[in-house]
Amino acid sequence: MMTHNLIIGFVVCVLPCNAQTDSTNMTTLNKEPIQLKEVVVKSQSIISKADKFIKIISINENKNGEELLRQTPSIALNGKDITINGSSGAKVFINDREIRLSGDNLISYIRSLSSKDIESIEVFPVAGASYDADARGGIIKIKLRHKHTDDYQGSIAVKGMASDKSFAMRPSYSYNMHQHKLDFYTFGSGSWTTSDRGSILGTRYYRDNINHYSSFGDVNTPANNQNISAGMFYEIDSLRTIGAELGYFHDYTDMNTNSCSYLTYNNDIQNSNAQYSQRMKFNMLSGSLNYQRKFDNNGSMFKIMVDYVKKKSVNHNLYNLMLLWNNRDSTYRSNLSSTYNIASTDVSYKKVLTGGTALLTGIKFTTTQMINDNSYQSFVDNQWKDILDYNYSSRYNEHIFAAYAEINTEIKQWQIIAGLRAENTKTTNKNVNMKKDYSNIYPHVILGYSFDEMKRWMISMRYARQIERPAFDALNPNRIELSQYSYQIGNPDLKPSYINRISATLIHDYKYTLTIGCDLYTDLIREFAKQDSKDQNVSYITYENHNRENHWFININAPFQFGKFIDLNTNLTMVRQCIQMTAKDNYSNHNLVFINCVANMHLPYKYDAEIEYDMHNRLYSGNSSIKSSNSINFKLKKTFAKDKILLAAGIDNILNESARYQSELSEYSIKSRNLMGSTGRLISLSLTYNFNKGSKIISRRVENSSSEDRARMSKKL
Repeated sequence: MMTHNLIIGFVVCVLPCNAQTDSTNMTTLNKEPIQLKEVVVKSQSIISKADKFIKIISINENKNGEELLRQTPSIALNGKDITINGSSGAKVFINDREIRLSGDNLISYIRSLSSKDIESIEVFPVAGASYDADARGGIIKIKLRHKHTDDYQGSIAVKGMASDKSFAMRPSYSYNMHQHKLDFYTFGSGSWTTSDRGSILGTRYYRDNINHYSSFGDVNTPANNQNISAGMFYEIDSLRTIGAELGYFHDYTDMNTNSCSYLTYNNDIQNSNAQYSQRMKFNMLSGSLNYQRKFDNNGSMFKIMVDYVKKKSVNHNLYNLMLLWNNRDSTYRSNLSSTYNIASTDVSYKKVLTGGTALLTGIKFTTTQMINDNSYQSFVDNQWKDILDYNYSSRYNEHIFAAYAEINTEIKQWQIIAGLRAENTKTTNKNVNMKKDYSNIYPHVILGYSFDEMKRWMISMRYARQIERPAFDALNPNRIELSQYSYQIGNPDLKPSYINRISATLIHDYKYTLTIGCDLYTDLIREFAKQDSKDQNVSYITYENHNRENHWFININAPFQFGKFIDLNTNLTMVRQCIQMTAKDNYSNHNLVFINCVANMHLPYKYDAEIEYDMHNRLYSGNSSIKSSNSINFKLKKTFAKDKILLAAGIDNILNESARYQSELSEYSIKSRNLMGSTGRLISLSLTYNFNKGSKIISRRVENSSSEDRARMSKKL
């Protein structure tokens, strides 16, 4: 029941990711006059093109990678997810190599980079044809500073975070070396949460105003995760290069809950105590190979990328229930194991012609195997006995064949980008007698136009068709007990969602943007709360396809500078959300507002202060919602030893706001409040040490071809 609302609330938190689209990918600056390009780089931190915008990073900003992303226009970090203009599932690349992490692991690694390492951040709100059609969240490319001499650089950082209910340490490191024709790199990060205590309150309001339910729970969630990656990049000659990388990732979470429930139903009183233990862990091993052959100095290139990843996930649950009204107790346990294997090969060829025209073609094959086994048992007569109705096993296979082509050209004041991707998907699951075979094409068109020679006024118009395939865990019909009155179950009949994204962005002075557009969803996948047909007092969470869901939005991004000491970036999004759950239903309409403001103040003696304000009103997803929220964060930083040492202290969620959720079912509504130590008012202290021999080196990264596929298995099971 309580965890029920946590999951519903988490999904609703992702709602703004689906409720907005591009707001900042605009038009191009003139590349012909050399003086103009130099002026823009020195005087503007943003360079805009039709398909992307580029944020130039000052070496003296004294920020880590996470802070730089938060302050990049159109990028937001919603919990553990990085979004572009509200679209979730953004892919992050470093020097053309995708960072194959998710959640805390991804944020932790990005945090290990600093403004001394990063030259620019490129944001592509619409992924091109060379990316999988389900890369609907856009692309973020982080380019590192370059040097071709033999030397090295690295950094070591540690961050402590504490409140009255939690404590966590987040160490990280990175090291890059360039020696003759060889580049070697390694990076690692971790998060150790020794304690994360909190409380969850849940209440049901029955329509008849007679029955009543309430619950209270104490939660503690210690956790840890670590990742380490290492790779090499070797220049065979001036035209040919080859690279390889290995990565290992580990994550462990131990959630312990003690709860009390009180139910009055049809004059019966049922009160109970429960202890719930959930231990979740996964280990993942990945490997990538990359070969590329250049043909000229303009960028013409042949490329092969081979990628493999294996993930083993285990989830152990133990549930003890004491029914106080009849003095009976019961004990249950479940063990869920999942193994994923994903392999892919991507072959592409890019030809750069005269006049700024480039052609890109390629093919890709991806195969996925998923094995799930779930056993559910009850403790009866001093022995464990299987509950066969809840046991489940699946063998899921998926094969995706793709071919793509893209053209990028400039004609006078126009920039034109057009691409087409064709995909055929075959899926089977013998355990539920499922077999699907479907093909689709995914076009995208981007038009950029400059109104004046200096390109102070520009407009970018975009259209793209994309797909969202169900996450693997959403397809598993295994029942996971959350409490005496709630459980979670997957849906193997889920269909993929299709999205038509249309938007137009007006840009002034390279940085002020106004975007209007819409995201039109068909069969949008949503979590949904329902009542169990056998016991109306038991609710459960499953996944369903909404018939239609349309998001009409306006986005305004405006950075301001007050003198030499204060920078302010504001991001405002207003959305009209129109939901039609089934073809027979009328549309339900909601107005959504999102505000993000970040102010940076440059103080004397190399001090910097930062204040961030985040706000959203009530958000809606399915038959659930998350109530409005206001968050204020503050941070103070100072550098020492010629900027080699950075010390930072801050307070997050100064207002100590809790998360509040609500679900509407046929007989009752559910309201809950969740306040964990790690999400409440939190004090942090971090120390970063940067070292290098010589100046910054080129940091090349091995590319891989299965980043979009891996995202579907990133959710813990």
